[in-house]
Amino acid sequence: MTEFGDEDIAASGDAPGASVVMLSGPRRGRTIRLTGSTYRIDPSDAKEMVSDARGESASDTLRTHAASLHRAGESYEIVSRRDQELWVNGERVDQRMLCGGELIELGSGAVLRFRLYPSPKSIFKSFTDIFSDYSDCAKRDERSFPRKLPGLMGGLLRDLATQTSRRFRAGVSVALVLLGALIVWQLLYTRSLEQRLAAEQTRVAHLAELLQRAESRSVHKDDLGTLRGEVAQGIGRATRRLEALEARSAAARRIIAEYAYSVVFVQGGFGFRDPKTGQFLHYVSGPDGEPMRLPGGQPMVGLEVDGPLVEIHFTGTAFVVGAEGVLITNRHVARPWEDDDTVAAIVALGVEPVMRRLVGYVSSERSAMPLNLVGTSDRFDLAVLRAEESTRLAKPFKLAREAPSAGDEVLVLGYPTGMRALLARAGEDFVKALRERPEMNFWRVAAELSNAGLIQPLATRGIVGQATAESVVYDAETSQGGSGGPVLNLQGEVVAVNTAILPEFRGSNMGVPASHARRLLERIRASTKN
Repeated sequence: MTEFGDEDIAASGDAPGASVVMLSGPRRGRTIRLTGSTYRIDPSDAKEMVSDARGESASDTLRTHAASLHRAGESYEIVSRRDQELWVNGERVDQRMLCGGELIELGSGAVLRFRLYPSPKSIFKSFTDIFSDYSDCAKRDERSFPRKLPGLMGGLLRDLATQTSRRFRAGVSVALVLLGALIVWQLLYTRSLEQRLAAEQTRVAHLAELLQRAESRSVHKDDLGTLRGEVAQGIGRATRRLEALEARSAAARRIIAEYAYSVVFVQGGFGFRDPKTGQFLHYVSGPDGEPMRLPGGQPMVGLEVDGPLVEIHFTGTAFVVGAEGVLITNRHVARPWEDDDTVAAIVALGVEPVMRRLVGYVSSERSAMPLNLVGTSDRFDLAVLRAEESTRLAKPFKLAREAPSAGDEVLVLGYPTGMRALLARAGEDFVKALRERPEMNFWRVAAELSNAGLIQPLATRGIVGQATAESVVYDAETSQGGSGGPVLNLQGEVVAVNTAILPEFRGSNMGVPASHARRLLERIRASTKN
């Protein structure tokens, strides 16, 4: 007797193969290949209910066992002992030539399923056969369903793994491998989607923060109404501060009169571009033409949309240091996206910041001058610009050869708070007129201020608290927008370039020593000659 799954096939020739499945008893679900000529059936033997009776005749087998199976042509014939009841497919018989799929029941309760196969080498169960066998086993198992389920599932899986054809097992293995690969791919894809979603949320959040910051520097019609009220209430402190400064010091008056027209109001705007397609980031517009917003209030943006261009506005200060329109300013004015974590988070998602427009205004002129970046310092917050219309610039500043000392007085010239300070100093009538004009925006407001001769730098006075080779610290008032302005001694020489506010030191600001500005200019001039 050979259990199903063994590779040795005893039968020879092309005779059909056969097997029996035990559907009752402790070994229910087990399948036995019939490879011999005669088998004895003993329902009282739970382990060997069907056993090989090689060398015995059918009559010899029946003397000691309930029934016998013997090869008869292309199938097997079952014969029962006279005192043993035998049913085949529910029909009482004494002997019968079996057909594939027939159900055999012996009076003592033993139940078997007989199966035929085309050849001994093809004795493999199909999934349908296995499912059918274990379904029959379940019907004949009197235990409760929870108790019999583990054994039935274990046997079904065992048969699928050992009693099916190699082709079926190979197909199942391939399918399992593919399923596993699909699950792994799905997990990776899901993780990728989560990462992309998180990155997109980060991009939206950082972009919203950047736009909010840029909006605070720009000027809109609603702002003009607010500024009008501020001017009416006397928020012309900038003008009064300048007048007080001029009255206190003849040196200050001379410096302001001589160099005020050499301080440049810098105005710029940059956008975000896809380096592969060259497309710029735009707002997504709704049916009414207004920018659409996400549930959290952040603006919706995209590359392939027709809404307004996403443009980040900024202002700063520069000053003339040489002929041919050479200007000094801060690197973070010339390249405002550098060293900005908010911008870096957006750039990391595949777009690049690109300067869309960079212009400068001086008090002596009524229109903007295009500015170009010439070079920047790798170590210090310094940059060199060149004005395309250099003849419109006033007297260049001189860079001091000696560093200031603690206690020295300094003047800071620039445009702190950008256009808001200029509008606050312009007067109520001017602000009211601007508000009544259509399509006032960041660029148009600056042009109107310049045309009215209202772009003039603000001067503040302070004391040097500390001076080192790396920085100069002073307490002259300034703020965002004043970055890049000159810090002057009372001889009118530039001792530092205004660069940062130190919030941890109340009232203190920081500048880059003029010696570093001189070295940057020398390096750029040397590289230009070469």
